Amino acid sequence: MTTEPLSASDSVPTRGTRRRARTRQKLTDAASALIAEKGVAGLRISEITELADVALGSFYNHFESKEELVKAVVEDTIGSRTQAIVAEMAALEDPADVVSFACRRVVRIAYEDPELAWLFVNLDRADALFETMVFPYAVRTLERGVAAGRFHITETHIALTGIVGSALAVMRAILDGRYGSEADVIFAEGVLRSVGLDRSEAGEVARHEFPEPARIGDARARSLA
Repeated sequence: MTTEPLSASDSVPTRGTRRRARTRQKLTDAASALIAEKGVAGLRISEITELADVALGSFYNHFESKEELVKAVVEDTIGSRTQAIVAEMAALEDPADVVSFACRRVVRIAYEDPELAWLFVNLDRADALFETMVFPYAVRTLERGVAAGRFHITETHIALTGIVGSALAVMRAILDGRYGSEADVIFAEGVLRSVGLDRSEAGEVARHEFPEPARIGDARARSLA
């Protein structure tokens, strides 16, 4: 059986496909903004479509339920941010630098993109979702640190759960105005001490300079218009 080669027109999205993608993006952007403001429990489909300037009936052309939309928001926000952070972590050799970098990058979302940070902290089971997304690489990093004698951890999985939960708590405190501009460094230092570095080295590593990535908010700046 022979297969006909695809023509150029087959690989180019049609006008209808592009319009459908734009509408779906408007809905996920609107839901993201509303979750950041009210949390998932306060999310209403009518409010989402109103903010997105989309007909209420059109919602169900893209999502079967509010829960499916929330899942899409998670994949579009937490997933993409996590992937970016993990990619940047891969360039670092010292497990202590990796832990410090990851802690600081996650916490700094609260400074650089408050709307996204509110989405993170208000999302149901955000800690479990975030942990699942970083789990393979994060656990390997902790285990590598133990093997190298850098870390002293009894159970890496429990350590990771504590780190992720604490990071979200620190983000909320920053958003609430309870912590100042260096909370990311102080948090990283505390985490490094908790995994086995002494106070002096933890403080030094937590203050290492890392290359600055593009601002997190820049990658997600989209208009709802």
